[in-house]
Amino acid sequence: MESLREDVGIHYHHAVEQDDSAGRFISVVFRCTNAYEKNDHLLPITVATLFTDLPYQPRPIFTELIEKSGLTPQQWFNQYATVILTPCISMFLLYGVALEAHQQNTQVLFTVQGIPEKFLIRDYGDGRIFLPLLNQRGYQLQAYRWPGILPTIFEEDIEPVRTFLISACLVCHLHELAVHLTRFYRLTDHQLWLELKTVVHDVFKQLQPRVDDNLWRHEYQMFMNEPWQTRSLLSMHIQQYTNYRIQHGLTNPFLLFQK
Repeated sequence: MESLREDVGIHYHHAVEQDDSAGRFISVVFRCTNAYEKNDHLLPITVATLFTDLPYQPRPIFTELIEKSGLTPQQWFNQYATVILTPCISMFLLYGVALEAHQQNTQVLFTVQGIPEKFLIRDYGDGRIFLPLLNQRGYQLQAYRWPGILPTIFEEDIEPVRTFLISACLVCHLHELAVHLTRFYRLTDHQLWLELKTVVHDVFKQLQPRVDDNLWRHEYQMFMNEPWQTRSLLSMHIQQYTNYRIQHGLTNPFLLFQK
């Protein structure tokens, strides 16, 4: 994983009234774009773009990448999911950090053969952190707080961080890709979710020696066997984000599809 590092952020607000609404169009974050300057022959594609049609044929962009790779759709998806989940789950289990790796914030870097190799991520404003785990790794972080800005650093419970990771990465990103691949290639309903289950299991097993045993067992259970909690976005919009913790449980697809 690579990142578009955010070096400077400027938050404008009224000097007297301390209201930031007047400055919402000039507040800004400056990102370092060195990642784009590498001569590694990798092509960055924003995830949401993968579902759009090719300019010369009415079929999604991901189909051309799969054809170039010489892999089956299942093999290609397994590689893709591994590229995404290995760093995302690692950051969560090791540091208590969940980045918003959904379709807009994530750019996957493909080889000339169409194989996903790594990804770029941007926009850390909504990322969530479980501070005790970050502190255990020797890092300190002071939260930036402002009225109306939802809290992103948690000290009592890791659940909001886990929910954020599952919602952004698994539900809004990898699940959507699996749906599109399944429909286009007419795969059976369970095939790609079994691939996804295998990748999640493998990443957890790789990290097990580096993670507290109680934490590892609990999070493995939550990812593999419990309902996936995700944000209830429509309700949150209707209520104008007065409650940022509105969420609901989805049936865990790993339990629906067994080998």
